[in-house]
Order: sequence, then structure tokens, then C-alpha cells
Amino acid sequence: ADSGDSGNDTPPVIIVGGGIIGSSTAYYLAKRGVRSLLLESVGVASGASGKAGGFLARDWCGGGAGGPLAQLAWESFRLHSELESELGQSLDYRRLDTLSLRLRVGGQPRCGRPITGCPDWVTAEVTRACRLGDPNNTAQVHPYKLTTGLVARAAALAGSRVRRARVTGAQVADGRIVSLTVEDVADAAVSTATTASSSTDKTDTAAATTTIDCRSAKIVFAMGPWTSTALGNWLNLAGGSDAVFGHRAHSVVLSAPAGQLSPHALYTEQEGGESPELYPRPDGTIYICGLADDAPLPASTADVVADSNKLRRLAKFAESVSDRLSADSVVAGQACYLPVSRTGLPMIGQLPGLANGFVGAGHSCWGILNGPATGLMLADLLLDGACSFMDAEPFRPRLGTADGAKDGTGDGE
Repeated sequence: ADSGDSGNDTPPVIIVGGGIIGSSTAYYLAKRGVRSLLLESVGVASGASGKAGGFLARDWCGGGAGGPLAQLAWESFRLHSELESELGQSLDYRRLDTLSLRLRVGGQPRCGRPITGCPDWVTAEVTRACRLGDPNNTAQVHPYKLTTGLVARAAALAGSRVRRARVTGAQVADGRIVSLTVEDVADAAVSTATTASSSTDKTDTAAATTTIDCRSAKIVFAMGPWTSTALGNWLNLAGGSDAVFGHRAHSVVLSAPAGQLSPHALYTEQEGGESPELYPRPDGTIYICGLADDAPLPASTADVVADSNKLRRLAKFAESVSDRLSADSVVAGQACYLPVSRTGLPMIGQLPGLANGFVGAGHSCWGILNGPATGLMLADLLLDGACSFMDAEPFRPRLGTADGAKDGTGDGE
């Protein structure tokens, strides 16, 4: 067994996956004094949690007030407003206006009297502008700063830690996960791929395989779209292998003139064209996303590549929206895989047939929004068996039963 995480040294909770769900769970456990071990092979926020836009909408989830997803979003929106103060660092959190703009492809630059409500930095021809949200119900946060900040605070509060390790299998006996098989990962083995033209830098290193004794611990699988590897391959749960799938999204970040882009999140529509979203950030950049596709899910976040042509199109689109933006000022071009649940609702809770197995995955494009409330819900379920702020039953994983385990490969979000 691994000497650092075996026997009495095993923390009460082991979290597999270093994205927003895993980090939020670690944080809310730590607020109650509970230490956790987070297993992540590539890096905290190396997937969608580090490459998302960070747009937060209180009222856009769940198809109406009162539904379970709507309740989760309301609570999470509230929690977001507290996190900068609680973590003691800037997360680039701010409330903002959110607009829908209809643009005419190939139209003339806007001139003369502005359309009511349209920010002055939009210089493309706008044929319609309408408000989708205001500072009471829409906001933004920097996903990478949030996710890494949660992990750092969990370490400070309860001694929680991150271990750079790849989980390759799990062993189940008598309805419990009794151990995890892991390989520690050297920095040299991490891929640097970001676009289709990028190369990877994977140095062959001897990975020592160890076993973590989990008999006295509870395990949370929060691996984004790779969660199905754990549920289907490692735990042999019926229906687990396709419970969550990945949807590839593209984004670029451009540098922007300091102080010249007002805090407006823009959802665009083009007559006969593409419809990206634009989010100016307080740090002097603007985030543009769109052009999603169904490219196959790679082995891990280290192997995700973006379509370089789509990245160029997003940058050129931003330039066409505002003469204050340049397609030559790209700070980052990237892709990530959004974790989509087969049922349409995220899975949050105890896995069927496993006394110490839990999952948090399948939040689609609302992972950053709903991450804090999901982490709080999981912490409540792990420690108390019930959620403190709503009924968690609608999110309970509805799969088969565990009848064993087999080795597999996977990675955290």
C-alpha cells in the first residue's frame, strides 16, 4: 500500500478529479474541519474548470423556478457572492448586465444614434438588442482563480492536499470500494497540447503503481466527462460507462484596452452566421466562446486539442464586433470538454450499491455556476447523509449495482 495514504493515514474523504466540483467539495468539507485528499493527474483546473467563461446566471437553469436545478443554481449564485471574502483573494467576481445582440453579417459599422442598451464598444451593425439579465441575477468569475483558490483554502483550513496521481483502477468488496490503484505523475509527463497544430511533450517516466487503502474513507468521483470511466470500467456499475459524455467547446481570450470594455456579457445572434458569446473580464481581457462540436473524448485533459481554424474564426469574429479588439491579440486559444449527463440532470450523491462511493458530474455548461452548491451538497451528504439547503433526491445517481471492479484509465476534469 502507498505509505502516504494508507491505513490510519488515509484521509476521511478522497476526491478523484481536480475541477470545480472536486475543489468545491474539498473546500466545503474543510470548512467543517474535514481533511481530504484530491487525486489529479494533470493539474487543478486543467480541463473545463480552467478554460470556461465563468458566466453566472441565477435564473437560467432548470426550466422554471422551483425545479431542482433551479434551486441548485439559486443557492450556488448566492455562494459565489461570498467566496472572494471567504477565500481572501480576488476571483475577478463582479455583477454585470447581460444582453442579446442580433448582428448583421457583413453589415456596416454602427454609427449615429446608438441602439438603446447596447454598449458603446460594440461597433458592428446591431439590428436588435435586448436585456437577458442584470446585476441582480447575472455575474462572472474567473474559473481558474476560483478553482485553484478553493483548493488552496481547503489546504489552509483542514490540511487537505493534492496528489499528482492518475487513478487506473478500483477494487470493490462487499459493497465498498476498498482500494484505488494509482500511478504518480511526473511533471515531464504532462502534455502541452492546446491546438490541433500543437505537439505534446510526454517524456517516458517510470510510473510507480501504488494502492490507496480506502476501507475507512469515502470516495468522490468528480472527473467531468471522464467520470464514466470510473463508473463503468473501474466500478462495473450497470449504465455507468455512458452516464456522462463530453461535448467539445472552443474559446479564445484576447487582450483588450484597459478600462474600455464595460461589464456586459453578450450573447450574439447573426443572420445566417455564427453566434459566439463574449465576456469582458476585469483583468483587461475578453473571453469569446462558441463553435462547439462532438469530437471524440481523448484519454485525459492533457490530450485535449482545439481546432485551430475554429480558434481563428472566434478571434476574427471578436474583431468584427468591436474595433477595439484585434484578432492578433490572442492571449489563449483552447478547447475543453463539457461533461453532459445522459439524464439531463447532474449526478450528485451516493453511487448505487456502494456504501462509500459518491459522484458529482454532468453539469454541462453550468459547472462553474453550480460548482459551489454541488460541493456543499456533497459535503453535506458525505458528513450528514442529507443536504442542508434542498432535497438532493432528484440528483441521486440512478445506475445499476456494483458487482466488482476492473482496471481502467481516466483523468480528472
